[in-house]
Amino acid sequence: MKLKKRLTTWSMLFCGLLLAVSGAVPAFALTDQQARIPGYAGIEQNPDKFDFTGVPMKIPSSEVERFSNGKIKVGMVITKNNVDGMKNEFIRLTSPGVYNMVKKGMEIVVADYKPWPAPKAYAAATKGNAGKALITPDGNLKMKDGDWWAGGTPFMTVDEKDPQAGIKAWYNQVHVYDGDDFTNDAGYAYFVGSTGQLERTISNTWDRIFLTSREMIPPKPNYNPKVKDIFFKELVYVQAPADLQGFGNLTYRFNDQNKSDDAYAYIPAMRRVRRLTSGQRFDAFVGSDTAIGDFRTLDVPVARWNWKLIDVQPKLTTLFSCDVITETKDVKRSHPYTVGLKFPRMNWRLWPNVYVIEATPKTKNDCGVYTKKVLWVLGGAWKSNLADAYDTQGKLWKTTQNYYYGYGDGKALDLNATFEADFYTYDHQADHSSPWPLDMTRRKVNVGFTPERFSTKYLQRYGH
Repeated sequence: MKLKKRLTTWSMLFCGLLLAVSGAVPAFALTDQQARIPGYAGIEQNPDKFDFTGVPMKIPSSEVERFSNGKIKVGMVITKNNVDGMKNEFIRLTSPGVYNMVKKGMEIVVADYKPWPAPKAYAAATKGNAGKALITPDGNLKMKDGDWWAGGTPFMTVDEKDPQAGIKAWYNQVHVYDGDDFTNDAGYAYFVGSTGQLERTISNTWDRIFLTSREMIPPKPNYNPKVKDIFFKELVYVQAPADLQGFGNLTYRFNDQNKSDDAYAYIPAMRRVRRLTSGQRFDAFVGSDTAIGDFRTLDVPVARWNWKLIDVQPKLTTLFSCDVITETKDVKRSHPYTVGLKFPRMNWRLWPNVYVIEATPKTKNDCGVYTKKVLWVLGGAWKSNLADAYDTQGKLWKTTQNYYYGYGDGKALDLNATFEADFYTYDHQADHSSPWPLDMTRRKVNVGFTPERFSTKYLQRYGH
């Protein structure tokens, strides 16, 4: 199903203030007039800084009702007590994994649509390179002149009848705006049991530099010829608790995405750096429900997987997902949960054209734990915010989600700094979850990292 072209005017129903009382959880759904989503304020107050190409400016709230046969409406809170009365419609607008989570106690607040734009500098790269992208026979993304992709969204329109539609949509997701580098130096992972009890808290950092397809800061589009074959370098460190402090992971992702990642881990107990195989990217990260390969719903060399477009249809998604965010004194970010800390209680908003993609690893060496992941890519915005993962017996195993908050507000955060996401994984079989809340005031983009910082020498030195 697709929305008609008549949906072209902008609805400025912007969002509301942060809840002042730390840790408070409302007993009702907050409207956008009652609560302000912090990231959306930047878009509202600085619309000239953003580009809305390919994104509908307005979708009537009645569209949710139309696509659900009148059973789901904006303002409704969907819980385990009412979801079965709309089961088929709810699964069609979400997924089997989300349905199961609601049955286990997650609550969904159905909210009005809001457009997700791109910073104008990124949009300029998209427009400058329009029509120059192609998928090579071996599954790589290149410019038509033979160089690696130079930046921006490769395919602003993806025809669902195109046999390459799945991989094109996913490459759009891979190249969605994320700055030319970023750091998150205050991330957390919660280990949450079946009753919602907090079992453990991990604090971590996550840094990444893109060496090609750069759009925002010099040097661009490539860092320098010495690293022209590397797409990005990434470092993830554990800061606490003490028994895991110093554990680190270093990854090199190549532009030739037939190549497996170069990946290394620093093991504090051994005081050594160890090389990892590509399959180990799907090992549980420091005992959580999440693997590094699950980040962004799926973070892998694209050509090492198959990408089959299943459908393009409206979905309830978690863009501008949280009305209520509080900050504690130790900068931990908090928002409403249900069943203790087991399930985030977020806004879900209709997106008109979600590309539903079935991704399967080409070999067990690429991923030995999943037979497939069913992924979402939001057409026009090109973000992925949900994936259902299936185990080697084909049974639903995990659901991973990104909860997107918007952009900077021009005050605490640069307008180009994305309120990227809280990340979340739920293990259906173990009835266990791992929320990853980020302190967005300490997320920085376009900081000017150098490639030399992302090395095995630095990995060991920092971990040690």
